Amino acid sequence: MALQPGDAADFFAPSPDWQVQVDLRRVLLAEAPEHYAVLPDSAAGDIAEAVALLSRCAGRPFADAWQAGAELEPDWVILKPDETGRCRVIAGVVCFPSQWSLPEKAGLPIEAVHGPVPALNDALSRQIDSFLARLTEGTVWERENWGLSADDALDHHPRHGRQRLTGAEPLDAVWLRRERQIFLRLPGGGLIFGIRIGTHRLDELTAGVPGLARRLARALRTMPDAAAVYKNLVVARPALVERLEAAG
Repeated sequence: MALQPGDAADFFAPSPDWQVQVDLRRVLLAEAPEHYAVLPDSAAGDIAEAVALLSRCAGRPFADAWQAGAELEPDWVILKPDETGRCRVIAGVVCFPSQWSLPEKAGLPIEAVHGPVPALNDALSRQIDSFLARLTEGTVWERENWGLSADDALDHHPRHGRQRLTGAEPLDAVWLRRERQIFLRLPGGGLIFGIRIGTHRLDELTAGVPGLARRLARALRTMPDAAAVYKNLVVARPALVERLEAAG
């Protein structure tokens, strides 16, 4: 899972893009809340705990979950152990998903949030459940995930039908989509799973970080086929590897 100790205050702190992202979040939650928010009355207690913790992490109070969902840049999901101890999605606000829909994931276990990953969930589901069960209040853990996309849009909800990479794109038309993820325990036994999205144009990123193009090429070249399918990179991968190796 590549977890490391995290910093909740840093994770939820506003970035220079705060106003742009908050404006977009407000529009999405006003125009299509059914696609981005799950805040059922049945989870009212856990939601209240989450809002209180998010307020402390952000260093400012939020009146309710709608305000926390609109005015924090990261998305957040509330998980709660079921009778077997398996953490399931019970609530949250996710305005910037990476090709998944929060309402469709309600009630599902954490490993299903981003959809089934062939040859990965079976291997990791027990590790994930064990890790989440051991997570104590006051501790914070982080991990990172990444993908490549054909645009820099933050909102990749499936309803938009975003264009997928074909392999014909030059590196200046490809974006690395970085997901910074955080886990925090709530007082009542639930957890917050936070997701912060950043997009970076690939040619600019590789030009600014020595050796990155070669490392990305190697990561794509050695990526298991099942993972490439999951990341929608099967078609584009050979051409991307060739361009990255040339750039490196």
